[in-house]
Amino acid sequence: MKSNKTMSSEFCIDPTVKVHESSYVDDKVAIDEGTAIWHFCHVMTGSRIGKNCRIGQNIVIGPRAIIGNGVKIQNNVSVYEGVVLEDDVFCGPSMVFTNVQTPRSAFPRNRPEDNLPTIVKRGASIGANATIVCGCTIGENALIGAGSVVTRDVSPHAVVYGNPARHHGWACSCGIVLETTQSKEVSCGDCERMYQISEQSCVPIEKKRPVDGTDLFHQSKVIPVCDVRLQYEELQNEIQNEIIKVAAHGQYILGPNVKSFEKEMAEFSQCNHAVGVGNGSDALHLALRALEVGPGDEVITTPFTFIATTEAILMVGATPVFVDIDPSTFNMDHRLIEAAITERTKVILPVHLYGLPCEMDSIMNIASKYRLKVVEDCAQALGAKYHGQPVGTFGDAGCLSFFPSKNLGCLGDGGMVVTNDGDVFERVEMLRRHGGRVKYHHEELGVNSRLDEIQAAVLRIKLRYLDRWNAERIQIAEMYNQGLQAQSNILNHFECEAHKHQSSPSTPATISLPAALPSDVTHVYHQYTISVSDRDIFVKEIRAKGVSTGIYYPVPLHLQQVHANLNYNVGDLPRAEACAASVVSLPMYPGLGNQAVQQILREIHSWRSSRLHTAVDSCAA
Repeated sequence: MKSNKTMSSEFCIDPTVKVHESSYVDDKVAIDEGTAIWHFCHVMTGSRIGKNCRIGQNIVIGPRAIIGNGVKIQNNVSVYEGVVLEDDVFCGPSMVFTNVQTPRSAFPRNRPEDNLPTIVKRGASIGANATIVCGCTIGENALIGAGSVVTRDVSPHAVVYGNPARHHGWACSCGIVLETTQSKEVSCGDCERMYQISEQSCVPIEKKRPVDGTDLFHQSKVIPVCDVRLQYEELQNEIQNEIIKVAAHGQYILGPNVKSFEKEMAEFSQCNHAVGVGNGSDALHLALRALEVGPGDEVITTPFTFIATTEAILMVGATPVFVDIDPSTFNMDHRLIEAAITERTKVILPVHLYGLPCEMDSIMNIASKYRLKVVEDCAQALGAKYHGQPVGTFGDAGCLSFFPSKNLGCLGDGGMVVTNDGDVFERVEMLRRHGGRVKYHHEELGVNSRLDEIQAAVLRIKLRYLDRWNAERIQIAEMYNQGLQAQSNILNHFECEAHKHQSSPSTPATISLPAALPSDVTHVYHQYTISVSDRDIFVKEIRAKGVSTGIYYPVPLHLQQVHANLNYNVGDLPRAEACAASVVSLPMYPGLGNQAVQQILREIHSWRSSRLHTAVDSCAA
């Protein structure tokens, strides 16, 4: 074994990584410290491997595969694209991951969108010669027996084996199979960890408490719409170590972490430049200033977004011009843009809302036709792609937010401008530090908006996990889609049967799911948002059942008091207004878990069923 000296630090290969001379590592691979790769392996472009992993002989790590810390993969295993192995996963020799559901020799399915994501959660072990069918999630600390064929999700701590694999018991985190009895509480005979056992679950009984002595989630029994603490709990040691390093080196403003993170984000976004700023709002503001947008100019944008979008426009003295949205996507309707263009229009500002890319081909064609600039608001969409290209790289600038609840969130505020335009890069870089290129020499009025060094250190850690987290969001969205669609089918059948015996009962509450996605669009689900006809009742009653929700956004921007001088009235943008009255976002965050998603779906189904029964009973009366 020896260190591979050919790997460039540009691609985040730690110098302590050991790669056998018979193995090959492609460009644009990230491998963290302490990892060893043995004989005849191939690590392919875009893959990411964490710390202290052991990669055995004849291993193929497919493009964009994600492998966490402490993972051990024994001989003759291929980890294909779409597979995510979280920390401390064990893969036995010759076990198999599949990556398409219906492989055919005569009908190639080699596109990234053909791959169904497979997630193996932290601490799970997969025995020799087992097969994991694509699209499955293997729960934390689960044990998969040798030779098993896993065709569906496996619960945390479950012991499964057979063909097809079936549940046969529960396992401790240490790997010992638990002896289940009539008692609901079981102790591991080896490490004495305690578990609450039922037919459906095995839940650790935690002895430790959070730092502040509270655990609001478990006390209230309410599933939050977002829980940013989970990422910190997962990465606590790494984050604390990096914060200590920042405190020790003393370069607190635009230090080495900011510079490195800017390079890493430019690579992640597949663009030439990235500039860290104080927050997402400043990113929009400085991007517009860099494009010389000012008084008298108009910026076309959506009314269905957060106020920061139009704050930035107004702060440079320009005027926001709203066009209505497409209710199937909640994004600005590209078919309405051209009619809103005037001789004063300078910029189109699309917002990739909830993590779904806008129709960028049409927007860029319009911008080219009328010689307009394009600034993309990507605050909710880091990692989303349109035709395989990351959002934020179509226009003149893309603007990111690292607010804690974002897909990539820091421990406070942070933002970034990404661009392929060298002039935009230089101008934003100058404006963020008081309008000067040289210290104490100021060319124009700038601002103090620099990404914090500690936040950059935290974001560098989290960026390594972003693909995995986004894949988990996508999987949660698929579970929601399938569950809600199945509910609709059942309720529609019930309603049809009711029509045979009642006088035209009407469904009291309809739920509209997110639109089906084209195959070449990647939605990263910052929010999973549906439309509910009786939204306010739904939110109140589902909260009483233990499910929190969010409303993004209850008042469209054209009807906000701050924009009263723009003279928009109720009814001017009817689609945005209708969506503002009906949208509701369900819990969505990495770590939410299959069990919680199924609970949410059960509560929604119970609520919808009770409303329908009430309507039928009312008609019968």
